[in-house]
Amino acid sequence: MLYVDGMNGLIGHNETVQWLYTLVGSKFRLVVKTALKLLLVFVEYTEPNAALLIQAVNTVDNKRGCKLWSNAMEILDEKDGVDTELLVYAMTLINKVSDPVSASPIKQ
Repeated sequence: MLYVDGMNGLIGHNETVQWLYTLVGSKFRLVVKTALKLLLVFVEYTEPNAALLIQAVNTVDNKRGCKLWSNAMEILDEKDGVDTELLVYAMTLINKVSDPVSASPIKQ
């Protein structure tokens, strides 16, 4: 994924982005942390990738019958907040994805 060919393959295959977002809801901290890091790299690679992640989140959460971004919100909603790295990664991902959305002409 960190190479151009891998990133272009990921951009063209939204099912993989959906899978990565699904991993954010895992019960294993290391899996969640790795998925969040990979999604951050994906979103930071090029600006249109934020829209692709939003599309993936919509697809996954609609299929599950959950509110949008429920996997990330569960991380932020944890009462103990033991793993601050997870909190930072989840919040950073949400901020990076919502920044292009707030600047888009659709919102204005």
